[in-house]
Amino acid sequence: MKTKRDNFVNAAHRLAEAVTDYRNIRNDTVRDGMIQRFEFTFELGWKALKEYMLDAGMQNTLQFPKQVLREAYAAELIDDESVWLDMLNARSQTSHIYDDHTAAVIAAKIQNAYLPELQKLAARWEK
Repeated sequence: MKTKRDNFVNAAHRLAEAVTDYRNIRNDTVRDGMIQRFEFTFELGWKALKEYMLDAGMQNTLQFPKQVLREAYAAELIDDESVWLDMLNARSQTSHIYDDHTAAVIAAKIQNAYLPELQKLAARWEK
């Protein structure tokens, strides 16, 4: 049975492919596809962290992404809490507010800060 962790690892690889495509083909359509891949990769990431911590016996009080990310940082599952919290904010922005400037800012963050953090977590769970 595939776990959220397995799905997250696959999604992180697909996001890396989208980042490469965007670096090679700089257009709005490719950018928007990369942002959409970021959205579901991040969602799978925090949910996989929650699943992992619950499987490890942590209290089932982890309901919200911010709680999960703070606990994951405290448990040393993620290295940079501020980047993960920034990802949470970016994820919220991409869902509710969409304009070219915001998309360009988030696209740059995906390439430079978010993807490396997501890849670190994926490497932890890689088979």
